[in-house]
Amino acid sequence: MSSSSIDRRQFLHQFGLSSIALNSLLLAENQQGVLAPMSPHIRPRAKNVIFLFMCGGASHLETFDHKPTLKRFAGKKASEVFSAKELAGFNPEKSFEGSQILPSVFDFAQHGQSGAWVSEIYPKLTEVVDEICFLKSVHTDSAIHSVGEQLMHTGHNRPGFPSLGSWVTYGLGSERHNLPAYVVMKDGVSTAGDGVFQQGMLPGRHQAAIARVEHGKSSFPHLSPRKGMSDAQQTEHLAAINRLNRLHRDRHLGQPDLDGRVETLEMAFDLQKTAPQVFDLSKESRSTLELYGDNQFSRHCLTARRLVENGVRFVEILDGATGRKWDAHGNRGGLIDNHRKNAARTDQGITALIKDLKSRGLLDETLVVWATEFGRTPFEEANKEKKIGRGHHHKGFTLWMAGGGVKGGLSYGATDQLGMHAEENPVSYHDFHATILHLLGLDHKRLTFRHNSREVRLTDVFGNVVHEIMA
Repeated sequence: MSSSSIDRRQFLHQFGLSSIALNSLLLAENQQGVLAPMSPHIRPRAKNVIFLFMCGGASHLETFDHKPTLKRFAGKKASEVFSAKELAGFNPEKSFEGSQILPSVFDFAQHGQSGAWVSEIYPKLTEVVDEICFLKSVHTDSAIHSVGEQLMHTGHNRPGFPSLGSWVTYGLGSERHNLPAYVVMKDGVSTAGDGVFQQGMLPGRHQAAIARVEHGKSSFPHLSPRKGMSDAQQTEHLAAINRLNRLHRDRHLGQPDLDGRVETLEMAFDLQKTAPQVFDLSKESRSTLELYGDNQFSRHCLTARRLVENGVRFVEILDGATGRKWDAHGNRGGLIDNHRKNAARTDQGITALIKDLKSRGLLDETLVVWATEFGRTPFEEANKEKKIGRGHHHKGFTLWMAGGGVKGGLSYGATDQLGMHAEENPVSYHDFHATILHLLGLDHKRLTFRHNSREVRLTDVFGNVVHEIMA
């Protein structure tokens, strides 16, 4: 084939960076062509975020929200305790009037100087409980998995809006030119899909870079150069491509995405050297590897520490994405086995992450967030399955934060005595997002992007910063 007949896609492929790779590495559409650090609106308390998201709806009643009063009502029908209005608005496919009130299936105990209540399924997490700020009065607008994931990630109940991570990089830029500012590690595709990591109407460079942590494999797809191609040859190819891009841009004004394409190719070239170093866990000491343990989630946690240590602004770890592993229905294996296994898989990695960040002096500037799309009902599902399960519950549940300017050892807000409603100091998902942005030095009301003749923001027209949880 003659050189004149090679199309653009083939040319990029020979360079070692296909169009898929470009999408994975944040295709840019920024007129400046640079994702430089930007000044925050206010004094920041945190520099970066590690967002731990448990897919499927982790039960607050089996993790961090101790409700002994449920034992007094055990066995009563939900319709005897709650009104028809209270029982409406959950999963539309199910009815809960005949469901029985169900106490926690696990024991709770108080830990640390703060006396925080923690379920028995998190034995290691109790070692760092005084670093954690529990938000026990979170509520959201939907008990449907896909919608719940959209709300917790983008602040909107329909696809197409920027994710939290995208807004953070849009507001603060990046500290590194040779690493993505927003990285996601996951164990599968969640119910809402990878759309929750998209940049929406923001410039394309704010999309997440999906990374994998597997020994012997590239951290980003299609990143490795063609065999036998030297650095000098790649540099020549890169220069040729960039010359063509600039020529096209200069002849066809109004296409600012080409500036971003030039920078993306240059970042990809740099990533061939930086990514293997950052993602190489063999560089860690034996004691650190033993601290984290050796499963996929733990490796993701350790990699997250390495990423923020190297200037990555926002890192998300998606746990249990394939099959919604935290979805504790009776017909999905049962609540007891579900949560015991999921907690066992994640307990060591989360605890190690907090300990490791603190020992390195990084916890004060790194906000660690543990979240899920909603909680679980205080009553058992009315079904024919023999195994105990709980339904979806969005009216009151628990999330937590650590480091990054929040008060450790604090439990903020509360659900009622049965864990049904966010009763004391309720925190909406808009408040949750506004607070994270504030900790990073961003005013959620000023962080906007004009789209379709209106100023779009993460918190829509809502949201209040929860100042009470800040150190």
